[in-house]
Amino acid sequence: MIKKYLPATVSVLALTMNLLVAPPAMAIDTNPGESDTAIVQAEYKGLAPSEIVEQGLAEEGLDVEQVAVDAGGIEIAAETTDPEGNFAFDLALEPGQPHGVVTFTDTVAGETVTESYEIEILESQVERSVFVLTNPETGEKYTYDSAAASTSIVFVIPVAFAAISISTAFYYLAVGAAIVIAGALALEAAKAVSSIIAENNRRPSSQKRSYYPAVRSGSKVFISPNGLSSAQAQTRGRAGLDVWAISRESAKSLAKTLNPSGTPIGAEKHGAGYLWHFHPAAHRPNMHSFYGLPA
Repeated sequence: MIKKYLPATVSVLALTMNLLVAPPAMAIDTNPGESDTAIVQAEYKGLAPSEIVEQGLAEEGLDVEQVAVDAGGIEIAAETTDPEGNFAFDLALEPGQPHGVVTFTDTVAGETVTESYEIEILESQVERSVFVLTNPETGEKYTYDSAAASTSIVFVIPVAFAAISISTAFYYLAVGAAIVIAGALALEAAKAVSSIIAENNRRPSSQKRSYYPAVRSGSKVFISPNGLSSAQAQTRGRAGLDVWAISRESAKSLAKTLNPSGTPIGAEKHGAGYLWHFHPAAHRPNMHSFYGLPA
């Protein structure tokens, strides 16, 4: 059997210590031949991205008041379901960016404390989340890495509440709504495409973009709303990285440009709910030139 490791998550009901050490990752059994991310995504098949976040956080003792994920930004507001607790957080990321502000509230030493921290996400995927919280008044930084050994991650309350709960939120976002790889934010294809088309329609012709970075994660494709020029798309494709195109013609043209020695492979897709795409001839370079919506 293969073991699948999920980021450490805890119920806020358990956060009652004066110091908190992040718990070790949990292991569950999986079947060989499937990626860990795809298996987790299959568990939530049929749910909208916001429903995945709501259901997942509910299992961790958090009641979600708001989930918004689109090109206008990401916001998640949640509070503890513990009638004796007072913990809550409000995470707001800037449009198309992996940074923003998190405000959280909790009871510390018998008093209600509300503080805001700047947050910079370095990575956010099902397998791992890494981010930095910065106190805007003191400049003090708290770095959280869900994959790090538990004995090396110690936060002084109340920062611990935000760090672990936000990591949990990022985990469920990564299942079906948004990921961050190498500091770049990407949205799930269906959400990203509608936002990209709307934004492109508002732009003058000189500012329209035909290509966008794409990343495969499990069974899903995530697309960055930060457009690419044709030259940038070609550079990305030659590096073996995927691209999403605004039209079928643009996707095929990119695949042809990347290997003009033959006819592009496709169009093809690998089942219901997947994106149509082309490959350069002979899969050289080995990349996907996606287009359209999942269907």
